[in-house]
Amino acid sequence: MAKNEQPEKKQRWYHLIAQAYKFTKPQDSMLLPALILIPVVIIGAAVVTGLVVDSTIVMVYAIILGVLLAVLADLFFLTRRFEKAAFARMEGQMGGSLYVAQSIRRGWQFEENPIAVDQRGQGIVFYGVGVGGIVLLAEGPAARKQVDKVKARPAKVASGVKVTPIYAGDGEGQVAIKDISKAIRGVKKQTYGRGLTKGLNKDEQAAVHARLKAMGGAQLPMPKGVDPMRARADRKGMRGR
Repeated sequence: MAKNEQPEKKQRWYHLIAQAYKFTKPQDSMLLPALILIPVVIIGAAVVTGLVVDSTIVMVYAIILGVLLAVLADLFFLTRRFEKAAFARMEGQMGGSLYVAQSIRRGWQFEENPIAVDQRGQGIVFYGVGVGGIVLLAEGPAARKQVDKVKARPAKVASGVKVTPIYAGDGEGQVAIKDISKAIRGVKKQTYGRGLTKGLNKDEQAAVHARLKAMGGAQLPMPKGVDPMRARADRKGMRGR
């Protein structure tokens, strides 16, 4: 690292909360009233509990517990509304499904460079490797045509690993942006069934991913403007960890 180069400063949790609020507020008029009402109801219930028991110690502990629960409830509510607003903004944007897929924290890894791109901008296919095998994440009117062209390529370099296409969109046989994560996680169950030991382990996933990366692809960057905030809201950070 060069002497004058400064390491990237990590955002603090309260900055992430502020970003999530600023992003969500213009699209959700009920956000602020709800964030105020939730603590009032929870803390109010805690105070009532203390009054009913008629004990100073119970009152103190009830209020402390009420404040903690109110903070957690507000953070959970803000996170869910932020996700909803982000999904709404990504609807119809080429590459929006990739943003959702890359937000899956465990079990899957998706590459930003697509494996296939329609030259007229009518279709794009990304790929990911995870516990459920290989997923081809396709978007656009020509998505199925693009998948048909490249579906055999992953199977050749990763023999025996199932390749599952998922088509993002609102049409028949397609998956809405907000349901992409659920669909990807469901691939493992559909392919290997239930059980913690079922599916590809970490070493197998790494090997398959390395083979696919060596295979190459369209070598085009992810379309600009996919990430509406250029940074995801970190749930762990929003919880103060």
